[in-house]
Amino acid sequence: MRIVEKLRPRQGLTWVAAALMGAWVAGGLGGGPAAAEVYHYRDNEGILHFTNVPSDARFRPLFNGRGRSAAAVHRVEAVTLKRLVADAAREHDIDPSLITAVIKAESGFDAKAISPAGAQGLMQLMPVTAEELNVADPFDPEANIAGGVRHLRGLLDRFGGDLPLALAAYNAGVSRVEAAGAIPPITETREYVERVLRYYQDYQRRSTVSQQIRRVVAPNGAVLLTNSPVR
Repeated sequence: MRIVEKLRPRQGLTWVAAALMGAWVAGGLGGGPAAAEVYHYRDNEGILHFTNVPSDARFRPLFNGRGRSAAAVHRVEAVTLKRLVADAAREHDIDPSLITAVIKAESGFDAKAISPAGAQGLMQLMPVTAEELNVADPFDPEANIAGGVRHLRGLLDRFGGDLPLALAAYNAGVSRVEAAGAIPPITETREYVERVLRYYQDYQRRSTVSQQIRRVVAPNGAVLLTNSPVR
């Protein structure tokens, strides 16, 4: 199927386009196999064009080479991941955008990810943490997300709802955060907190934008996603 998207130029539309494309490609969940196939260009009128079938030499890949190859990771189907995140969010009263941001920062949505330190799965649970959370299989997306969100909820409660401190503890451990009385002076941890908060803000924006988009199927079968009235 050929997919085409056009956005009319408006003030502040750059981030709208980026957020929309992320939501379109991945259902707002950070990407999927189609992500590596999306191309874009801006024409002389300032209209942004997106497609998975580049028919014009001006089209360029939307995602740069720093992203992971879809073939190199074990991604969960976007609709399934969205459901699992929503279920865990409801159970533990956490914004699903925050959960998605943590997953992106931790594993890049790779359900089989293993860190050099031994953390496993989507939310990168250490074996001892997974055991404490009764997560029998950390590579099972549902179990991993359920355990990771329960862990995050516990950290938020422990630090009085202070999100940066909870995220720092998720990364560096509770003892280091409590000893410092703040985000520990660890470069990795500070960068991690900033990254998750940035992703979180981005996913919140995507959620808002996705509610404003209209989907139209053209007579030739092309799918048009637009935030402007269709003429």
